Amino acid sequence: MFPDTLLPEEKMEKEGSSRDGLIAELNDLLRLDHDAVQSYGIAIEHLDAAAHQEKLREFRADHERHIEQLSGLIRQQGGKPVGGPHLTTGAVKAAVQQAGRAGGDRGILTAFKTNERQARDKYRRHAEKGHAGEVGDVVARGAADEERHYAWVVSVLESIEGSDAARRATDTMEVGQARAADAMEAAERKAGEAAEKLGRSR
Repeated sequence: MFPDTLLPEEKMEKEGSSRDGLIAELNDLLRLDHDAVQSYGIAIEHLDAAAHQEKLREFRADHERHIEQLSGLIRQQGGKPVGGPHLTTGAVKAAVQQAGRAGGDRGILTAFKTNERQARDKYRRHAEKGHAGEVGDVVARGAADEERHYAWVVSVLESIEGSDAARRATDTMEVGQARAADAMEAAERKAGEAAEKLGRSR
């Protein structure tokens, strides 16, 4: 095993880079939750079924809790929590949710499912990184919430949707949108990390 030969200033730079990356990662999740709160408001306003509205209010409270907890973690790391949705995809997700209104409750929940899939998958990926301590706990709880949200809407839609072909078509669209959103948000996250490094160097 080679001894640690990094100079003190090199160690500080390495630690700072790691912290910048973590702050950017947490801010990416924070924007994801802001995306969700924005889209949930649209869905809740236009759903006809009171039971579905109430369930989405419950889920929205989960996202609001995520926002509070992630913001606290970012401040603990010396970063500044973002205050709104993704610049690249937040409006797209809101537009998808608005478009679902044309299909009534089924259309609204299908659009909701599309947005929730990306949230579920992104939280799952971050939880699998196995962050230590409070960061790991908060991200793991968030991932569990997203699994529950997605499972609920899948169950509801299975009870009201028609053919398997229709379900397969919506699933294909869902996967495509999630991948496109991930790509755009990854670029936004890299820009955020660069901004953190620039701020630290001043």
